[in-house]
Amino acid sequence: MHNLIGTWKLIDWIVELEGGRVIRPFRGRATGLLTYTDEGRMIASLMRTDRDLIGTRSFAEAKALERASAAAGYLSYAGRFEVIGDLVHHHVELSLFPDWVGGVQVRHIDWITNKDGTTDLELSTAHEPQERSAVNRLRWRRIGDGEQ
Repeated sequence: MHNLIGTWKLIDWIVELEGGRVIRPFRGRATGLLTYTDEGRMIASLMRTDRDLIGTRSFAEAKALERASAAAGYLSYAGRFEVIGDLVHHHVELSLFPDWVGGVQVRHIDWITNKDGTTDLELSTAHEPQERSAVNRLRWRRIGDGEQ
């Protein structure tokens, strides 16, 4: 059995829309880190790699439009997690998107074996068609000791 515990780097992120169309969030320029701890905590951070620099010493010094633009290219949340069958439930305690706080983000777990024998983690949004017109699929590769 594979283990979620550790830190994972985002390899790919696609959104499958109704009708089979596929898009890549953040204009296909996404990077991210996902960490699961032995204590049952998780944190996910994703960002667009081509965000414009603001040129201030702090986020608070930036103009409102600059802060909004920076936030539009960033997603992060953290909290407790639990694995139930082939699903992981992220119990959101902190989030850039305030509407997620106090809620649960459910992700389907798939393990993908690569040609070199390594295994990637794919997390996807729920597969209930009545609830979603799109399915997000995020593929993660475990970061090994000393790897960046």
